[in-house]
Amino acid sequence: MYDVQVPYAYAASLSSGGATSRVSTLGNNPSVDTATEPEDVWSGATLGILNGIDHKFIPKPQAPTSMEIVSDSANDIAAGTGARTILVAYLDANYAAKTTILAMNGTTPVALPETVMRVNMVTVVTSGTFGSNNIGNVSVRAAGGLGATYSYLVAGLGFARSSLFTVPANVSMDLLSIFVSINRVDTNTRAATFTLCNQNQAGRLIKGLELAITSDSAYRHEAAGVPLINYATRTDVWMRCESVNLSGTNVTASLFGYTRNAVNFTL
Repeated sequence: MYDVQVPYAYAASLSSGGATSRVSTLGNNPSVDTATEPEDVWSGATLGILNGIDHKFIPKPQAPTSMEIVSDSANDIAAGTGARTILVAYLDANYAAKTTILAMNGTTPVALPETVMRVNMVTVVTSGTFGSNNIGNVSVRAAGGLGATYSYLVAGLGFARSSLFTVPANVSMDLLSIFVSINRVDTNTRAATFTLCNQNQAGRLIKGLELAITSDSAYRHEAAGVPLINYATRTDVWMRCESVNLSGTNVTASLFGYTRNAVNFTL
């Protein structure tokens, strides 16, 4: 989405720490309302209360959960005009990072290969003739369709817009940059307040940073190219819109950083 310049000393420390992996989330909530604030920045907030679960907050399984992927369009199918195969990046029962590519079957659910603790990314891999992405809304949900939806691809977008990232097992995450914006939907000047949320495996929630902006300009928060914070393994990190001045406010939030092994320095 955008480049972040990293000082040489920090880049060197990343290299000395072993394996690194780039993290970039992009979340969108198309309609935050004053009556339902706060709401998390993810597209699944539009589901509202579904199966008795309020999706304005991103659902997070408390135990390994069987999941399935399904579209609300019959055209998102292996030989269809919409999404044919979709990649799901997830954390397994032990929080190990894994990916799977699933062949879509339209409105018939397709099971993920094993139980899941978190879904970090969902994106279309191959498609038919419809704009190279999904015709229908695609859900990664609890198996059987009677529980929570954990990731949600809006029709025509090709990837799930969620600000959530969960740090896999055996690595930590350096957060380098936060981006927040209010997207114009009319001529009104809109305002919103965001918080950076993190929650550990035990369920302790911390809101460590608060950012207030208006629709006149987006805002990018950094700390001179060095990490804003380091998150421990198995930590959930995401953006929440705490308040808006007008209902129907469309907000976007993004996180950028790296996961890495522990850095060991010797003299």
